[in-house]
Amino acid sequence: NRHNRFYITVEPLPQEVIDLLKSDEISMRMPELERREKLMAAGLDKEDARNVVGISGGNLFTDLTKGVQYLGETMELILEGFEEAMTRGPLAEERCEGIHAKLVDVKLHEDSVHRGPAQVIPAVRQALYAAILSANPTLIEPMQEVFINTPQAMMGSATRVIQGRRGQILDISSEGDLTMIKAKAPVAELFGFAGDIRSATEGRALWSTEFAGFERVPQNLVPEIIRAIRQRKGLKPEPPKASDYLPR
Repeated sequence: NRHNRFYITVEPLPQEVIDLLKSDEISMRMPELERREKLMAAGLDKEDARNVVGISGGNLFTDLTKGVQYLGETMELILEGFEEAMTRGPLAEERCEGIHAKLVDVKLHEDSVHRGPAQVIPAVRQALYAAILSANPTLIEPMQEVFINTPQAMMGSATRVIQGRRGQILDISSEGDLTMIKAKAPVAELFGFAGDIRSATEGRALWSTEFAGFERVPQNLVPEIIRAIRQRKGLKPEPPKASDYLPR
């Protein structure tokens, strides 16, 4: 903003670091040395690991600045801005994951009146949004493994139901007249699956599902899904651009 400037970069976190953050095996509550060693063992650079000042879900905030006046008394507000940006990301106001945000420089107003929540939090949030949108972000979606036991004669019908829901067949095996299908599909595509698989196999299939983590949404589907989410939330259909958050 006009009184304070925050220079922030973002980059992807190693998957091992993301998993440790989400499982709470690495947190700001643990001793700094232990946290640093765990982060380095998971693939984070030594300097980054030593300067972590905030965690939000599967995201990190690192302070790489040196000797910035008033930064200590402003850091709590900076971290609030980080938390807000990670909780409601710029693409569709959904939670972010896998972001390593780095504070590389700060210019703070000498008057504390101009370093309050109303000045600092939105400025940090907008700097993060601009950085994220400049880094070609994408969407991830929850996946489920699907296990289907069906008579061999119904195998083709069962696999077509899966493939019609952006599903991927992982394995097919047989035992007598029974065929076991292991597949994976997005959770969002499995609504109504029970009725479809029952109809396709004349009610002779048994099936179950198991959570299988998150995967990137196919790039050709991302714009359409973003628009659908934004419209559902009453937002403008098109997501903002990085330039919308940069100082003019």
